[in-house]
Amino acid sequence: MKTLLPAGAIELEGPWTHRHVSAGGTAFHVADMGESMDHALVLLHGFPEHWWSWREALPMLAEQTPRVFALDIRGFGTSDLTHGDYDLRQMANDVIGVVRALGVASFSVAGTGIGGTIAWMIGALAPLELRSVCVLSAPHPLGVQPIIGRAPWAGGRVLQGRLALPTGRERALRSGSLVTTVYRAWASPGNVEGLVSQSGPYRAALQRPFAANTALRGLSAARKMSREERRLLAEPLSVPVLSLVGRDDGAWSPLDHAADAQFVDAPLTQIVIREAGHFLPEEAPQAVAQALSEHVAAHAI
Repeated sequence: MKTLLPAGAIELEGPWTHRHVSAGGTAFHVADMGESMDHALVLLHGFPEHWWSWREALPMLAEQTPRVFALDIRGFGTSDLTHGDYDLRQMANDVIGVVRALGVASFSVAGTGIGGTIAWMIGALAPLELRSVCVLSAPHPLGVQPIIGRAPWAGGRVLQGRLALPTGRERALRSGSLVTTVYRAWASPGNVEGLVSQSGPYRAALQRPFAANTALRGLSAARKMSREERRLLAEPLSVPVLSLVGRDDGAWSPLDHAADAQFVDAPLTQIVIREAGHFLPEEAPQAVAQALSEHVAAHAI
């Protein structure tokens, strides 16, 4: 029989406050800093991580932003491990629902990896409260290019495809071995060992009953878009967008980001961060915090 891990193994202590917020009948965990009800910066993690990926950037952002919180996406961390079907649009509506449940008047959203894909969809849904979108290691979903030949980045892209299959390598993710595989494929080589050594909270979360399954399903939901979701995403965003790209990102290539501009009908800024790969909040937290703070401050009102 599996032993249930205490939430404290995942909701680690720090200068933030852990909250559980109900939105649309689902419970979501956030690590919250600040008290402003006027505007908040919402941080979304990537696969196979959770809110903890923002642990270093979160306090730095809180110094410059009146309210900032890192959210566990549906199926990750200590948010509900949903058993039913859901899609990218639902994941975006989850974020909007949490903001409204907290009573925050307006927000900006920043997401890494699949969190960035969710951020693109939030922009496409264009809620009245949204002020800006920040995507990290996340090209626009409709701009992703097919793999051609033996490009250096092809291995990381192939891994993405395999992870999104129904089989999903659930056992390897639950054991933690797949976490290491993902870091080696997508992170900057010089940062891999550091990421692996600090991945305990992610491994703990993935050992919860059904957690590995829901994490893989969340990844698949962010990758497999319906015709209606594609129609929504095809409409250019009307809010400013900041795109942060790791120069050594093994999950995506520069070609994947090349089409971003055609999906934004507002200011679009792209910044390439050296010596960093896919996991930017952990590989380059200071650069990320500075770029996000400046972007949010310029567009919060």
